[in-house]
Amino acid sequence: MRINLLEITTDELLEKFGAGSHKPGSGSAAAFQGMLSAKLLVTVISLTIDIKRRSKYKEAYPTLVEMDTRIKERIFPELTRLFNEDAIQFGKTINAREERNREKDPFENHKLARLALKELKESIEIPLNIGKLCIELADIAKFVFDKGFQSARGDSQVALSGSVAGIAGCLSIIQLNFLSFGSDEYDWTSKKNEEAKKLKSEYTRVLKIADKKIETLENEVREKENFHNQIDTLLKKLKSKKELSDNDIEKAARDLQNTIWLNRKIVWPDNIPDHPIKALNPGKILQKALAYKFAAVDQIENPENLELSIAGIINQNERVVMVSKVFDQNIRNFTAAHELGHALLHKQNIMHRDRPIDGSKFDMRKNLQEYQADKFSSYFLMPENIIRKVFYEIFGTNKFIINDESVFNFSKNSESDLRSECKNLRGLALKLASTERYRNNSFISIADLFKVSATAMAIRLEELDLIEF
Repeated sequence: MRINLLEITTDELLEKFGAGSHKPGSGSAAAFQGMLSAKLLVTVISLTIDIKRRSKYKEAYPTLVEMDTRIKERIFPELTRLFNEDAIQFGKTINAREERNREKDPFENHKLARLALKELKESIEIPLNIGKLCIELADIAKFVFDKGFQSARGDSQVALSGSVAGIAGCLSIIQLNFLSFGSDEYDWTSKKNEEAKKLKSEYTRVLKIADKKIETLENEVREKENFHNQIDTLLKKLKSKKELSDNDIEKAARDLQNTIWLNRKIVWPDNIPDHPIKALNPGKILQKALAYKFAAVDQIENPENLELSIAGIINQNERVVMVSKVFDQNIRNFTAAHELGHALLHKQNIMHRDRPIDGSKFDMRKNLQEYQADKFSSYFLMPENIIRKVFYEIFGTNKFIINDESVFNFSKNSESDLRSECKNLRGLALKLASTERYRNNSFISIADLFKVSATAMAIRLEELDLIEF
C-alpha cells in the first residue's frame, strides 16, 4: 500500500527521512525544502498585501499578487508532485538495482542493469526540475525580501536560503547519478550535464544573493548598534556632570539632534524626515533613541493634589513618559521635550510629574532640574541654526529692524504705526513669531512651523538677537 507522505504527521515524515531507507530520499528532501520556502513566501506576501499594510507597499503590490498566484497555482503543486514522484521513482531505481544484483546470468544481469539506468534517468530529470523551481523561488524570495513586509525578512531570508539549499541538493544528486552511466549514454548525459551546468550557474547567482541579504541585515544591526552606542555615550556624559550651564544644555540638545538626524533612517524606518524640523519630535526620540514607552493619554491624575493639572509624567526606572491630551498641541510638544530633557540630563529614581508648560516662562526660582528641562525643551524644539535659516527665508534678513522696507512688507503706513502696534521688543517678537504673511507671501507662522507657542518662539527670537525694536 502506497502512503501519501504529505498526509502523515511531521514526526512520521521525519522518522521516514531518518529511517535509513531510500524512500523518501534526497530528491524528496530537496523538493520539501522548496515547498517549505514556498509556504514561507506565501506567508510574507500575505502579510505584505494585508489591507492594513497595502498602502505602504502599494508599488510592489501587483508583482507580489502575481508571485503569490504563481506559487500557489504552479510552483507549489509541481513541487508536491515531484516530492511524491521522486520517492516513487527512486524506489523503482533501487528495486531495479537490487533485481540486477540478484541475477546470476550475465546476459540477464546486463539487461537488468540497462533497465536500472533507464530508471535512473528519471531520477535525474526529477531533481533537475526541482532545482529549476527552486531557482524561481529564490528570485521571488529576493523580491519579497527587498520589497515585502520588512519585519518578516527573517521568513523571506529562510525561504531564500532554503531554496538555495534545495538547488545545491539537486546538483549533488544529479552529479552523483551521472557517475553510474558509461560512454554508451554519452549523448544523453552530455545533454543533461549542460542543463546541470546552467542550474549550477543559477545556483552560484542566487547563493550570492542569499549571502548579500544576510550582509544587509548585518549592516543594519551594525548601524543600529553604532547609533545606540552614540546615545549611550551621550547619556553617560551628561548624567555624570554635576553642574550644567545653559551652554551645556544647548550643546546637549544639539548633539542629540545631530545624532538623530544622522541616524534618521533608524528612528523613522518609514516616512524618513526630509527636513531637520520634521525630526524635532520628542515623543518619537524618547521611543526610538532612548527606549522609553511614550504615550499621549486622556488625563494624568495627581494623587497629591486633585485640583492641580498634570501635563506630563516620567518614570526613569520603568522608562515611561506620558503627556496629557487635556492640553493643546504646543503644550504637549513642549512637555514631551521637557521630559526628554529629564531623561537625557537627570537621574530621577522616583516618578516625576510636571505641570503644563509651553516655554513662555523660565523661572530661575524653580527647582534647578525643572529649569534645566525647560531650557532643554526650548533649545531642542527651536535649534539656533535652523531658526536663523528659517527666519532669513521668511523675513529676508538676519536681523529684523523696523524701517521703511519692513513697514511696507507688513503693509503698514509708517514706522510709528508698527511701533505703536507692537509697543516693545516682546510685542514685535510676538508679531514675527505668529505672522502668516510678509513680503506679500503667505506661509505657516514660524511658531506653528516649530510647533511651539508664539510666546516661546518670541522669547527664542529675542535670545538669538534676531530682532531690534
